Amino acid sequence: MRICYLSNSAMPSSVASAIQIVKMCEAFSELNHKVILISTNLKKNKKNIFDYYDVKFRFIFKRIRIFRTFPLGFKYYLFSLFSIYESLKYKPEIYITRNFFTCFLLVLFKKKIIMELHHDLSIESRIVRFLVKNFKFLNSKYIKKIIAITNGVKEEYVIKNLIQKEKIIVLPSGTSIKKKFKFSNNKNYFKIGYFGSLYKSRGLNLIKSLAKIDKQNKYYLYGDFEKMTNFKYKNSSKNLNIEKYIPYKDIPKSLAKMDILLMPYISSITVAGNVGDITKFTSPLKLFDYLSVGKIIICSELEVLKEVINKKKKNVIFIKNYKNIFSWKNEIHKLRNQPQKQFIMSKNNYQLSKKYSLKERAKKILKAIK
Repeated sequence: MRICYLSNSAMPSSVASAIQIVKMCEAFSELNHKVILISTNLKKNKKNIFDYYDVKFRFIFKRIRIFRTFPLGFKYYLFSLFSIYESLKYKPEIYITRNFFTCFLLVLFKKKIIMELHHDLSIESRIVRFLVKNFKFLNSKYIKKIIAITNGVKEEYVIKNLIQKEKIIVLPSGTSIKKKFKFSNNKNYFKIGYFGSLYKSRGLNLIKSLAKIDKQNKYYLYGDFEKMTNFKYKNSSKNLNIEKYIPYKDIPKSLAKMDILLMPYISSITVAGNVGDITKFTSPLKLFDYLSVGKIIICSELEVLKEVINKKKKNVIFIKNYKNIFSWKNEIHKLRNQPQKQFIMSKNNYQLSKKYSLKERAKKILKAIK
């Protein structure tokens, strides 16, 4: 099948959405489909995306040039027009997109579509909200299936009568990391890491405070700190290590060096620019990458995370009182004298990651449209 993915994300980028899109294209390609990814060229970034993301199963990648003189909002709509025009020469049998306006135009052009939904309408433009609510195009017969990233996303659209219940399925995100399981138990101290976005809602202040009161262990922060305008973490504690930015392809090696991986989200999770609230809708890419390397995961007890992790099976340590740093410290110190528990949790996480590979996700999407 010829599959064309239209994304207005500039690539390559360390943003989770860009990573997931490229890796989904790779997954479809691994399943022997002809894949075309068309994205924007808003930045002067000529890096090879296949090297940047360590893509093993390659596909056609095309950047659409959009002139910088156009306002940013206008570029969003121009991309939809230009990308569809560019795609026609490849004669796609089906399109995939996360872009509402692109989806709207594809419906008008009577093209077969798979729509990926990763958030609610609140962060979309007025024009997009108007089109979705008044034209009800998400129920079009040309949209073969809508993929919601969480149950929260599905409910948001179904309850508001924007999508018919039978048209939408829930498939969480996943991982493309493939590593052999290797358990290590550092007898002197734990290496405790956080990888990912550096917004306040991701719990960076909590990690900073935790490192100050937990001198027995070493903490590591991995992220693009150069983009932070108000950087207050450096030299805040001797056992808090601020690591340089590393490309996505090198993340698995760094993850494997850790003993414990953290997801200390607070009650309101924001996206780029510290805007919006995606707490009910998020399916963090880092969770699946954490699982794939078979490490102990400690995270805030948020309902959306329990969609993937079954609390009863004890894959992850959930912190109910997650705003209290001593709750985190106590759970970490309990693990010190429980080597068997450490091994079981690590092994369980590694095995669970197989269920959530992006290749398996791609298979389920294709099965859903048959």
